[in-house]
Amino acid sequence: MNSRLKFLLLNLFLLCSLSAVAQEKINIGEKQVISSAILNEKREIWIHLPKTYNDSSITPAKYPVIYLLDGEINFEYYTGMSDFLARPPYADMPECIVVGIKNTERTRDLTPTKSQKKSPVNPNVVLFGDSGESENFVKFIKEELKPFISKTYRTQDYSILVGHSFGGLFAVNVLLTHPEYFNAYVANDPSLWWDNNVMISKTKSYLEKNKAFPAHKFLYVSQADNEEQNKNWNSDMTQAIEEFKGIVEKNGSLNYKHHFFESEVHGTVSYPGNYDALKFIFKGFRTDIKKLSKNPQLLEEEYKRFSEKAGSNFTPSETYLNVVLKFMKSNNFKESEDYFINLKNRLYPKIK
Repeated sequence: MNSRLKFLLLNLFLLCSLSAVAQEKINIGEKQVISSAILNEKREIWIHLPKTYNDSSITPAKYPVIYLLDGEINFEYYTGMSDFLARPPYADMPECIVVGIKNTERTRDLTPTKSQKKSPVNPNVVLFGDSGESENFVKFIKEELKPFISKTYRTQDYSILVGHSFGGLFAVNVLLTHPEYFNAYVANDPSLWWDNNVMISKTKSYLEKNKAFPAHKFLYVSQADNEEQNKNWNSDMTQAIEEFKGIVEKNGSLNYKHHFFESEVHGTVSYPGNYDALKFIFKGFRTDIKKLSKNPQLLEEEYKRFSEKAGSNFTPSETYLNVVLKFMKSNNFKESEDYFINLKNRLYPKIK
């Protein structure tokens, strides 16, 4: 074989090798299509599974579920964000299944009442004419989507609803009308101005009737520093969010956080808002692995406290216990290592 032929064969081999490497893909999710009898249409759903979901080296686990509105806009960054916050040993939250709901008729699905707002250009035209069917949409989520997710995937009985703008309006409305549907609600720059501040009236009516919000529920509201504010003009959006904030904070019964983002506008606030919301909802979930070396019982104590706050049972994942055990062994904390071996065997017994 001459040197030229060897050179050509070597290049061919390298090209094939590079081609094989280039064909490897990183997937962040899968698409499912649900035929909805309630909505009378097919709905596309995007599913992101935790990194450990298909790990055969650990006991199959169940995971909380995050239902993300405007899935086609938020899914890509949100899944990476939630994975980042759930990474051990610095996990600020448990690993979660993320369900992105793609829109078909967004205004129809996310607004609670029929719009009567006239166009400023043509008073004969009613704006948002397809609005007002959010009750039908939440029925779809409760009776069709949630059962599908629970049947298809391994889910824990803990769920979060995340929305922005009209989606934030929807999230607040679901909290007021069906608070039991989700454990936590995230409303980024919610359109609480809708229908002459109808959500403000509903909030007041809810508290007059129930005296307080349900226990163990979480609500996070982000607010953008919108362009109108920079011009010293208080928009309907700003006024409504501020009024809602005052009502909720005066009540004091809800696990509630409001965060004003000075450098964000309406279209950008969801990204930092969603990060901050996850940190707020799961505050108390993270444990200090260094403290566990001297006080291994602290892990179960902190998970118990967090579970009581969240209103749902959370336990250390097998993945996290493996990280803790590795840390204890590598640093020769023998007593703590033995404790966590026993804890792991108790929580995740191996079938013989």
